Amino acid sequence: MTDPKNTEQKQTDTNDEALEATASEKATESSADGVEAETTVDINLQTELEAAQAEVMKLKDAYLRAKAEEENVRRRAEKEVANSRKFAVEGFAKEMLNVYDSLKLAIAVELAEDADDAIKSVHEGVNITLKQLQAALTKFSISEIQPAVGDKLDPNLHQAMSMIESDDVQSGSVINVIQSGFQLHDRLLRPAMVVVAK
Repeated sequence: MTDPKNTEQKQTDTNDEALEATASEKATESSADGVEAETTVDINLQTELEAAQAEVMKLKDAYLRAKAEEENVRRRAEKEVANSRKFAVEGFAKEMLNVYDSLKLAIAVELAEDADDAIKSVHEGVNITLKQLQAALTKFSISEIQPAVGDKLDPNLHQAMSMIESDDVQSGSVINVIQSGFQLHDRLLRPAMVVVAK
């Protein structure tokens, strides 16, 4: 006959083994779930890191572009200020060119030997005024463009008013200057008006 204690002991051992196996399976499952959870967390963290790095690169690029634009605006502003100082007298200078032309025409008139002293004094005064005006124009970097006969026509500085046949000068060269031109620094105020050989 079987001892009931023995049977009970065997059954308890079997139950213990079954519990241990179940606990072991649960631990394995839990461990597998933990590994899977860790892998998912790692993937999520990696994705977030890549997104953050991409955002940092985007912001860095935007910053560099903004900095470059700021530098360009600063340079443009400096150039505009320099040009406004450099060419501030342009409008005034253009108006003074007519005065210069008139004074130049006035002193070109030759006085007769027996001219009155008053007329000679006025002529001398006009001559002095023209010299003062020339000095003032030079002081503000306004230079006269006075091409010589035979100079090649420069469309940047000269304006051809007419063309005539000439044996003395080469074709495309200046024969006569009708009105001198002027430039302020390197900016043309008025082109020299010339007659050109065909």
